[in-house]
Amino acid sequence: MKATVKEKIWTYEDYIFGRIPPDVSEIINGKEVKKMPAGFFHGNIEGKIFVILYNYLRDRYWISLGEVALILSKEPLHLRGADIVVISKERLKDIPKGALNIPPELVIEIVSPGESVVYVLEKMEDYRRWGVNRQVWMFPEDGVVIVISSKGMELYSKDEDVELLEGVKLRLRDLLKEVDYESNG
Repeated sequence: MKATVKEKIWTYEDYIFGRIPPDVSEIINGKEVKKMPAGFFHGNIEGKIFVILYNYLRDRYWISLGEVALILSKEPLHLRGADIVVISKERLKDIPKGALNIPPELVIEIVSPGESVVYVLEKMEDYRRWGVNRQVWMFPEDGVVIVISSKGMELYSKDEDVELLEGVKLRLRDLLKEVDYESNG
């Protein structure tokens, strides 16, 4: 007789009561997804973008970074971690102590080498279905940025200005140069 091991299905109640282990970075349809932590380079890019956004948007928006927990669905539990999240202070009066459960105006993701195309496409679609107005996906290895908005999907080279939100722009080449990325040539 062959024994079967049942995979744990996490619930919103598990999240609320702190029963989900800290090494679980995302939960898709109740099933855990473990990812390697982002590297120093990744965190450095997040920090540089945060400073840019904060300098221009801090009066009107909350800005958070570092695998910000987003609850896309309670049943089944669907929890994603976003690199950078920007949400209007008009819509969100106070910073939540736990996960964000309403779609932000902007999500920015920095795609690490080795992240699968399927994973990235599924996450893009999850954000779109949930109601994120604007997604900015940076691919430092490839030197491209993808913006998903009500206009559709737009592709930018590292030499083009990309609007993040409300006229705040950046150029991937400049960002990579600022963090001393060896492949920014």
